[in-house]
Amino acid sequence: MKTNQWAAASAAVFTMSVLSLSSAQAQSTIPATPSGVMTAFPTVVQTGTKPTLTWNILYPAQIGFPPPPGGGGGNPGSGGGNNGSVPIVLVDPPGTLIPGGTIYTTVQIVGSGVTACVASQDSLAHFADARVSFNGGAYQQIFYGRPVNVIPSKQAYIKKMDANQKVNFGGRYVKNGVWSPLYTTLSTNFQVVALGNGQTPPTTFPLHLSPNLASYLRPYLDSLGKVKLGPLSVLVMMELGQTNRSSPCFDYQDLILLVTFSNKHPNNGHGNNLDGVDSSNPGNGQGGPNGTVDPSGGVDDERR
Repeated sequence: MKTNQWAAASAAVFTMSVLSLSSAQAQSTIPATPSGVMTAFPTVVQTGTKPTLTWNILYPAQIGFPPPPGGGGGNPGSGGGNNGSVPIVLVDPPGTLIPGGTIYTTVQIVGSGVTACVASQDSLAHFADARVSFNGGAYQQIFYGRPVNVIPSKQAYIKKMDANQKVNFGGRYVKNGVWSPLYTTLSTNFQVVALGNGQTPPTTFPLHLSPNLASYLRPYLDSLGKVKLGPLSVLVMMELGQTNRSSPCFDYQDLILLVTFSNKHPNNGHGNNLDGVDSSNPGNGQGGPNGTVDPSGGVDDERR
């Protein structure tokens, strides 16, 4: 049989290149760019014949949003479309989050500043309460305090979720010693919304141009006023002090949460595994560096 050695070598090199790309991204099942594998059969062919090429493409994971009113496609930033891939998490408006598979959900408090639309009230004085409900359960507190108590880098909530389980968020604040209503991502009045990258906060005015734009929200809005996030995060924005959506005080800045998704457990910084031996802290969390006792030995780094 006469073979074309150049064709055979080219097919082999091409296949190895694609396999290298795939293995370089094999550490995570959530790729940042499309990846995949292509194979040729047979790998050695006669001159004038063509091999059969087979490929499998894994598209980048994205947050899924429903299509805009009137139907049509679009992209996650405009409310629909996911490059043909199943969304890692689906957002059911105004903000219920539903994973498409097993995923870790991490929540951080970006900032709080309830003004209740009263100029004489100091937004730094109000206590805010952020809550989360997992799969229809009761709302549990993940933050309570004034703006000075917010630590944006702190992981306020970590949960391993399976496909089709749901997570909702809610918030309220204290005014004159009395709790405001608890508004949630299930509230039909859209007091609490979850937005992804490229979406615009549903205010009646350009929020990014507002003189009252909160400093903690500014980094999450681009020059056009659209939410600026990674592809695997959503921003939960709450309006707690105003119910009139046409009011300039209805600005979704009273309480801001950052929700991030990952296929790996986010390390909480303690370096402990109570169910085994951790290389950074051996002995079930009891042995610290140089034989010292770890003060956080009872904190499980793999907690849900």
